[in-house]
Amino acid sequence: MKRILVTVDGSEYSERALVKAKELAEATGSTIVLLNVLSIVNALNYYPNMRFSHLDTILDWPKLIEEAKEKSNELMESCKKTLGDLEVETVIIDRPDGAVAKAIAEYANENDIDMVVMGSNGLGSLKQRLYLGSVTQKTLHMIDKPVLVVQ
Repeated sequence: MKRILVTVDGSEYSERALVKAKELAEATGSTIVLLNVLSIVNALNYYPNMRFSHLDTILDWPKLIEEAKEKSNELMESCKKTLGDLEVETVIIDRPDGAVAKAIAEYANENDIDMVVMGSNGLGSLKQRLYLGSVTQKTLHMIDKPVLVVQ
């Protein structure tokens, strides 16, 4: 195993997946590829104090997207610190259509990835009611690589 793809979104589950991927990489001498998928849906999660209470509410979309990119870069730097001295690549995919699972599967299937490690749930998941979040479940059905799902 040479390259392990780890999907990260800042959730507690992706943090656990990152730690497990680190263990695997240390044991196998693999490179970690950190993947974060940006989408308008994800950008809304990062926007501070958003309210949709009035029809005249105007969102500053360029600012919203820029803030999401900044948060994504901060997340990647934090993850790299967690991984210490391991060889790490970072990939940020801008996917405005919200097809996060498709972006993950396409990247893994089209690049030299040997295994995917991801959390069972993400930022937007109904974790109290679902064993697997929707992105994880969709990714499992679309991907041609082994996937380790971390609870």
